[in-house]
Amino acid sequence: MDQRPPDSSSRLAAIVSSSEDAIISKDLNGYITSWNGAAERMFGYTADEAVGQPITILIPEARRSEEDHVLAQIRAGVGIEHYETTRRRKDGSEVTVSLAVSPIRDASGVVVGASKIVRDITESKRLEREALRLAAIVASSVDAIVSKDLNGIIQTWNRGAERIFGFTSEEAVGKSITIIIPEERLGEETEVLTRIRAGLSVEHFETVRRRKDGTLVDISLTVSPVRALNGTVIGASKIARDVTEQKRLREQAEDASRLKDEFLAVLSHELRTPLNTVLGYSRMLRRDPEKMTEDARARALDALERNADTLTRLVNDVLDTSRVVTGKLRLSFDTCSIQRLVDEALETVQPTADAKRVALDVDVEPKLAVLGDHDRLLQVLWNLLSNAIKFTAPEGRVSLTASKQGGSVEIRVTDSGVGIAKEHLPFVFQRFWQAHTGVSREFGGLGIGLALARHLVEMHGGRIGVESEGIGHGTTFTVGLPSTNAVLARERHLRSVGK
Repeated sequence: MDQRPPDSSSRLAAIVSSSEDAIISKDLNGYITSWNGAAERMFGYTADEAVGQPITILIPEARRSEEDHVLAQIRAGVGIEHYETTRRRKDGSEVTVSLAVSPIRDASGVVVGASKIVRDITESKRLEREALRLAAIVASSVDAIVSKDLNGIIQTWNRGAERIFGFTSEEAVGKSITIIIPEERLGEETEVLTRIRAGLSVEHFETVRRRKDGTLVDISLTVSPVRALNGTVIGASKIARDVTEQKRLREQAEDASRLKDEFLAVLSHELRTPLNTVLGYSRMLRRDPEKMTEDARARALDALERNADTLTRLVNDVLDTSRVVTGKLRLSFDTCSIQRLVDEALETVQPTADAKRVALDVDVEPKLAVLGDHDRLLQVLWNLLSNAIKFTAPEGRVSLTASKQGGSVEIRVTDSGVGIAKEHLPFVFQRFWQAHTGVSREFGGLGIGLALARHLVEMHGGRIGVESEGIGHGTTFTVGLPSTNAVLARERHLRSVGK
């Protein structure tokens, strides 16, 4: 057997034949003189079909000028490296390629042709475009997108991560991911890395992370394994979304749902009590009309009227609250006498005060008037007085004073009742809020009267406030309303300015 090594021409022929790149040679007139197997695969022409044909069979018409430039360079003995362009296959489809063209010289050094190495870069260009697209998505994402190795060392850190956590990319990359994990939650990272090493993901895990300034942020995490080409897990990709606002809204919705449930429970209790009284006395009057004395009948009718009135006011408060929420509550303004409003409110609450043996002290400055809706202002006074009586023990006192204070009329309702803890004062005018909740609480009510009173007062351009020294020290509510004279003076001023 011949053991002599192959000559250089044999080695070159073997290299050209086995190359994954198309290797083509052409003369200075642009006619193909050689065509390897990779060229057949890339362009679809066999060597017999291609050799002797002009190289332009591969060049789209729009790019023919490129060939003239290439041949001019080759004739000048100059090569062309890594030139990206488009070439055409036998079936007419196009392929994105990278060209390297070198001059071919004869033994005397004269350029006689060109050698062309053509690499199909269609897939690499697609991957490049995909990488750029993904990079743009990552860079512009409002979520934090972070990658780390299996030791928890940060590898990449996008602008979303900078915005959420406060660390720049330069400050974060190369550091442990624990820079954003509170100490009491470090165990979460151990668990996450354990799952990632096992090839498992972590999806929508809500937790807390720490910003650069030390403040905490609520986030939702999705962590996925990053794999090498052979499938080995080499790290983790983490998407963190700031859910602070979503969590606040969710808690707000849960609170609203809880308040609604509590309100419905209280409403059913508050309605049931007077309804039971109405039903009981109605049946008594129907069943034993002859046996009832005049005093008993009078007490029954009084109880029926009082409880029917309570039901009416409860229903009206609920309906008015609905109108406030939907913006459908309307006022009808006219001059209202404060003395008349007070007298009518006292007439309504006096029986309840008498039944509880609560004294009512009234001091109203004469000739006080405001511009407002009579029925709605009466509703405010009734709410304040009935609340004061309700929270005042038997033998206690409730006082109402009304006086002019500058351009306003100030009405103060003070009781000697249970009082309000200082920490509860900011919540007194919130709808459905009560210091004592639940149907078994000592004092009844829906928790909407004061919220409604505040809204009505503010619709009149006034203000309402509450004061209390604490539990056991009583409460004072103060309403300030623009006096009629002040309102009329303001209107005259506006008309004069308008002129």
